[in-house]
Amino acid sequence: MEKVQEIALAVQGNKYLKSISNGLMALLPILMIGSLALLVAVLPIPGWADILNNAGIRPYLMAASTLTTSCMTVYAVFMIAYRLADEFQEGGLPAGLISLFAFLIVTPMANVEGTNYLDIGWLGAKGLFTGMIVSLVATRLYVLFKQKGFTIKMPESVPPVVSTTFSSLFPAIMAGCIFVVVAVMFSFTPWGSFAEMVYAILAAPLQSLSNNVFSLLVLVLFQMFLWFFGIHGSLVISAFINALYLPLDTIQMEAMAAGIPNSQLPNILGKTFYSLFAGIGGAGGTLSLCILLVFFCKAEKHKAIGKLSLVPGCFTINEPVVFGMPMVLNPLMAVPFITVPLVQVAVAYGAMAIGLVPKLSGVQVPFGMPVVASGFIAGGWRVALLQVVLVLIGCAMYLPFLKKADAMAVKEERQEQDD
Repeated sequence: MEKVQEIALAVQGNKYLKSISNGLMALLPILMIGSLALLVAVLPIPGWADILNNAGIRPYLMAASTLTTSCMTVYAVFMIAYRLADEFQEGGLPAGLISLFAFLIVTPMANVEGTNYLDIGWLGAKGLFTGMIVSLVATRLYVLFKQKGFTIKMPESVPPVVSTTFSSLFPAIMAGCIFVVVAVMFSFTPWGSFAEMVYAILAAPLQSLSNNVFSLLVLVLFQMFLWFFGIHGSLVISAFINALYLPLDTIQMEAMAAGIPNSQLPNILGKTFYSLFAGIGGAGGTLSLCILLVFFCKAEKHKAIGKLSLVPGCFTINEPVVFGMPMVLNPLMAVPFITVPLVQVAVAYGAMAIGLVPKLSGVQVPFGMPVVASGFIAGGWRVALLQVVLVLIGCAMYLPFLKKADAMAVKEERQEQDD
């Protein structure tokens, strides 16, 4: 148990993983703008596209999608650098700016008729792994140079804004120059650029791995294993979920914007898939348990926990039932608590793989969106219905174990009354 806690806390407390996770989470408002714009632009209503085109609205909706989801890495680089600099208690704005420059300078340029221009294809999911690496390295260099004293110290009479700018000047320039050298060096390699090297060696294999349902099942299993021991497994794996599965959602939205039909969309998995199905109602799929506690249990303790937990569970908040039941270190409930989300993920994947349920559009659903409503937004009524079916499957899996626990609780309550 101590070893597990040490590993989990090391991962959760790692400055670099935390910065990636928090930086990507900060993109939600921007990604929501692009998701909603795309959703409106491609509504499957006959004649809807013609209405938008005739009104002159559709180009702006598509532009909103392009400038957000298709340029996600630009925002991610800045925010990851900002968060990492903050972890080292240094200014986030200079770190974000120099990291953005570093990313752009190592991004390959396209050439048309002798004119170079920035290839926007590298600003989306394709360049995200490059952006993460560059933002971490550039920020660390900036912080290192600043902490080593490569700064210009201004008199105390100088306004703080001016003083901060000059103190960041040399560290930013030095970090930027290093990436200029990196860009030049990689231009002589077979890849042609640092970004293309990262994509070929790291990004493409990782995306291929993350598009495999077994890799997601392993992550969810690890998450639930930690939850059973009282460690917030969702937080521990959040950096990996964001880094591996958010790009798949972006690829999905770009494919939809290009007019590709749902049956030919490239991905089934994604961050939205994880959010919708990897534990409906919270880690462990506990919405099913909350329903059983309210409507099927006889013990007053269980009924009270169910009534307290049911409404929060609909909004994916399950701490009341996880620690009130409790589910932590509860050997009787360990089997359904760990296996329900695994079954829900597997069933959802299978339903989409055979075409019974449409693939998700990649639209980002905010945390706390009610169950069923989240499915409807992400993929339509059939996805919402799938969530209901998965909740019922979870009820069936929890029921035999809960019956045993409820019988024990009823017996204890009767003994207390007799005493």
